[in-house]
Amino acid sequence: MNSLNAYFISSPLSVLLTLTLGMSLAIISDDIGKRVFKSTEPVQSALYFFAGLLALSWLIWLIGLFALVSVFLLKVICWGIILCGIFLAMRRRDELLSSVNRKWAAFQALRSFEFFTACTLFAILGGYFLLSLTVPTDSDSLNYHLALPVEILQKGSLWFNRDHLHYRLAGFGEMINLLGVANGCPQLGALVQMIALLHTLRALSARVIAAHKLTICLSLAGIPTLLFLLPNQKHQLTGILCTTVCFLFISNSRNLTLSRIRLLMLAMLFAAGIKYSFLLSIAALVVLFLMKRPKDISLWKITVSFALLASLVLGPQLLFRWMHFGDPFSPLLEGLFNEPDPVVKRFHHYIKNFRESSFPFPANLLLTDSAGKVSTILGTSVIIFGFLPFLFKRAKPEITSIIFLLLAICFVSQLSSRFLMEPLLWLIPLFITAYGHAKNFKYFTWLLSAQMFCMAPFVALGLYALAPSLFSDALRTKVLTNSANGYAESIWLNETLPAHAHIATSNRSRAFLPRPFFPWEYLVFTSLEKPLEVQALRKKLAEYHIDYIVLPENGTAQLQAAINASFVSGPKTFPLATRNPLNRTKYKVSIFKINTLTTPKPH
Repeated sequence: MNSLNAYFISSPLSVLLTLTLGMSLAIISDDIGKRVFKSTEPVQSALYFFAGLLALSWLIWLIGLFALVSVFLLKVICWGIILCGIFLAMRRRDELLSSVNRKWAAFQALRSFEFFTACTLFAILGGYFLLSLTVPTDSDSLNYHLALPVEILQKGSLWFNRDHLHYRLAGFGEMINLLGVANGCPQLGALVQMIALLHTLRALSARVIAAHKLTICLSLAGIPTLLFLLPNQKHQLTGILCTTVCFLFISNSRNLTLSRIRLLMLAMLFAAGIKYSFLLSIAALVVLFLMKRPKDISLWKITVSFALLASLVLGPQLLFRWMHFGDPFSPLLEGLFNEPDPVVKRFHHYIKNFRESSFPFPANLLLTDSAGKVSTILGTSVIIFGFLPFLFKRAKPEITSIIFLLLAICFVSQLSSRFLMEPLLWLIPLFITAYGHAKNFKYFTWLLSAQMFCMAPFVALGLYALAPSLFSDALRTKVLTNSANGYAESIWLNETLPAHAHIATSNRSRAFLPRPFFPWEYLVFTSLEKPLEVQALRKKLAEYHIDYIVLPENGTAQLQAAINASFVSGPKTFPLATRNPLNRTKYKVSIFKINTLTTPKPH
């Protein structure tokens, strides 16, 4: 059985290939979009990019659905994109150089304080760019965002093991990751998010006057939550940026045509196919569109177009989930079944109520109890939410849409910074446009600048810890050993246990496990207080032929007794780290032998 390690290529080559693939995808999307829609507006250019991501991820989803996945086929797709991208870049080199020169001239024209702030902004963005190219180390990425692509490559099919409940959350983002993993570029998802961020910054700055362009860039690039979301293979930031661009497009576009509305629909459906929570965002965008729709285009035509595109884009996902789980939105509807799986229900409760901060809402948006958790807050920008009532008269459709999304998140989704970052980004351009000329607005700009300067050390520390992985295989291995959740543990297990051993582990970072492993969710969310569930757990452990279980040093005595586990080795200490180097700790685990599971192994 292969792990993510088996798909690694030489580290510098991986970085170069990731960069070339991401840039080529952006160039191709932009070129096709400009040829079809005849527009060079920054907002539309961003929509072209998201539509390109949709086309790629939808194609890979279909390939997986029909069990046609192979490393060779995905390499053909990768190199086809790269060669086309290089060809188009050579044809458009004068245009690209001209764009760079214009931005450089605008940068040089800044006054002293603005120049210093802009330099810091570019340094932060440059740091994020380098972080997006480093080897994945965080537990989120090494859970289903990369572990699922590894399983799909092994099976040659999208039809993964349905007992891995996190895998059920997979969407278009994991298809982009699949392309990256197959080509030795597991960091591709983070680079895609970086390119999406640059597109969104350009789209936002195009909506305000020249004097406020730097401010609006600071308001986005200085948000502390980016430190968690951006250098990550979780595509939540991709979806947030996509819906933000859609919001800008609906809010400001004039002379809309049906073809441009369909482009908007494709971008919206791409976001919906990334993560369930974006269905709420799409509903809010529909509210905005209905309030601002062009009267010269038939609502009937728009509705039919949306229904057809939704069936085409999301149909394969919904069909797959219906056939594989009996629930097109698994695990959201598990409670409606006649005999629901209690583990699936608890898993749904876990993801809905997950919190990164120890502070209650809304304090968790602004406050943190340690420097290591600074990436869990939105920072000073949250004060903008206080202006919602005052902005209502100026922009009723937009504020109605934002309030709709805020209420939906409060009642249905997670009350955490990374979910509330989305309505914040929708609100920022409205706030700056309305109050940018106010006498006291400069204090808001100073506050954003101060926050940006405070973020610089965190980005620098992240680079210090992770950037060595860019330069050589040996340094990449060192970074993985010191910083990647589950990597050192996987090596220890491989060295300690027999080659034929099947394992269960409480560590949810499974991408580096080189042997058959038990579904983490059934180990963690089974109630040990209920005999029937304990019996079901023992039966499932037997079905997976589990010999050994890896558990934390403390707090697992009841589980050990329930499965009659006996100590084998340990405890062993490993790093538990995130992309924020200040949020590091250690954990201890031991290996236990399961003695009472007597189901014979297949020969």
